[in-house]
Amino acid sequence: MSPRQRSVQPMSLAVTMGDPCGIGPELLARVVADAAVDDLAGWVLIGPRAAFAAAFARLFPRRRSLPAGLRWVEVEEGGPFPPGAVTAAGGRAAVQAIEMAHRLCLTGECAAMVTGPIGKEAIRLAGSPFAGHTDMLQALAGVPATRMAMVFGRWRVVMTTLHVAWRDVSRLLTETAVYETIMAAHEAFATARRPFPVIAVAGLNPHAGEHGLFGDEEERAIGPAIARARAVNPNVSGPWPADSLFKAERRRVTDVFVAQTHDQGLIAIKTLGGLRCVNVTLGLPYIRTSVGHGTAYDIAGQGRADHRGLLAALTLARRMALARRPSSLAVSREALGRSGAP
Repeated sequence: MSPRQRSVQPMSLAVTMGDPCGIGPELLARVVADAAVDDLAGWVLIGPRAAFAAAFARLFPRRRSLPAGLRWVEVEEGGPFPPGAVTAAGGRAAVQAIEMAHRLCLTGECAAMVTGPIGKEAIRLAGSPFAGHTDMLQALAGVPATRMAMVFGRWRVVMTTLHVAWRDVSRLLTETAVYETIMAAHEAFATARRPFPVIAVAGLNPHAGEHGLFGDEEERAIGPAIARARAVNPNVSGPWPADSLFKAERRRVTDVFVAQTHDQGLIAIKTLGGLRCVNVTLGLPYIRTSVGHGTAYDIAGQGRADHRGLLAALTLARRMALARRPSSLAVSREALGRSGAP
């Protein structure tokens, strides 16, 4: 059955389980168990239903049946899905769920996509060439570039490079790449009230390179990119030393930070935000949010998974979808701008 043949509400959220061998089934089970009837009516759950049912039964043994009103889209991969195992079957199920969610969002039958955690090794075992959701969705959507943003209240961080080895960062850190990251941040976080968001851009090297003393990336790529971006938004500044980029006084006056690497951008925000951090993909023709953590194979099936991250991702996705104008395919700027203060 094609996505267009299903009865799906325009404001529905396509919610993927992630890797069914990880904590994804438990996260879904907990949010479903706590959800109001209206919430359930607004979700389209995607993944192996049997893995979800098993997790629900483990967590809530006194409940004799699943909650009524669940709307479920099954994937082709049938498992098995042993909790805690890194398997090709788990990877295939995760990829198939993402592909289905993409189709539902691209056709407009779902207003946004909310994704559970996937295992990079598992999707590689399944034959996927991608490192994660961000580049997979970029390829599915056929867009030239995407960027990952991490959101915790009003604290937003966008990364230039993501899941790459450190030895490859310098090669990938071109003026064009940094400029595109700054502009993605500008376009996503500009609002009617703040058309020129304050953007602080990190250097790569210690002390932002000390004018070439500790490396040339700032002089060669980051500085020129900032100069180009300032022609569009005069509130772009940097490159700033990364070790002091996220101090409290700077967070109070900055709308969005641009980091150059995965760890440079995520260590600080995840340390303070923890499970409340939400991953938002910029550059797609629809809204996509995700938990800001991984599959946690080590605790999968033990009933210990904390579902606050999925709740935060669902809340932000719905806020963004409600605030977005029906004719717009861009990430909702107003909703991101109202996400509150940490």
